[in-house]
Amino acid sequence: MSNYAQDLFSLEGKVALVTGATRGIGLAAVRALASAGAHTFLTGLEREHPVSVADELSAEGLRVTGRVLDVTDAHAQASLIAEIARDHGRLDTLVCNAGMAIDPLGEPGNPQGASEAELAALDSMFDVHVRSVVALCAQVCPVMADGGGGSIIIMSSLAGVRGNSAIGLYAITKAANAQLARNLAVQWGQKNIRANAIAPGVIDTEFATPITGSPALAERRREKTPLRKFGSVDNIAGTILYLASNAGAFTSGETIVVDGGTFIND
Repeated sequence: MSNYAQDLFSLEGKVALVTGATRGIGLAAVRALASAGAHTFLTGLEREHPVSVADELSAEGLRVTGRVLDVTDAHAQASLIAEIARDHGRLDTLVCNAGMAIDPLGEPGNPQGASEAELAALDSMFDVHVRSVVALCAQVCPVMADGGGGSIIIMSSLAGVRGNSAIGLYAITKAANAQLARNLAVQWGQKNIRANAIAPGVIDTEFATPITGSPALAERRREKTPLRKFGSVDNIAGTILYLASNAGAFTSGETIVVDGGTFIND
């Protein structure tokens, strides 16, 4: 790789934080950011053993630190950001990836509206996908600004950019993620903080097994995808690296759809 390409994507001297990072897209994001040179904080719930996962990556020569973090715990958020600011004096990249595994909510096209159980699920998803991200970004943005700027990357979904009959309430929270990225881009742009959302299609992870694990659903989705395949976590990690690096330094307020062409298919 040429020096020019290396410079475009280098994160040497940078500090990154990824939530929901013990597996799947989050773990791939940590690998990408740390491989590019960033000291990367890998976080997850205690039962997901984020410290052990981080230790495994550190043994590979990557600069990764694991921390237990429940993103809905405002005090825990504040403590972690304070630790990073105190020990490193900067935070350059935040990847908000923590999310809830969900089942289809209600019957497709149900004209009766949401049940009490569905509304309770919406509250839980809103807390994890939206409220916690708003709170975390409010803590992170001043630290980024003091360090000269940075990049916030929020995980949205293809479900959040088009109508959806099966997981419509989940889609509402993911649409809010994309709007939050636009708001942050406008509010903090003058401090050289960029904010963007990524809207993955079906990515071959544990999260997507309700689709990928069903032969009928999997075939139907592949038929609707021009590339006729599911995405990999590396496809999303590469997009994250672009947004975190100098290569993406003039990209802000966007929702980047990474779905093999599903969204634009006729």
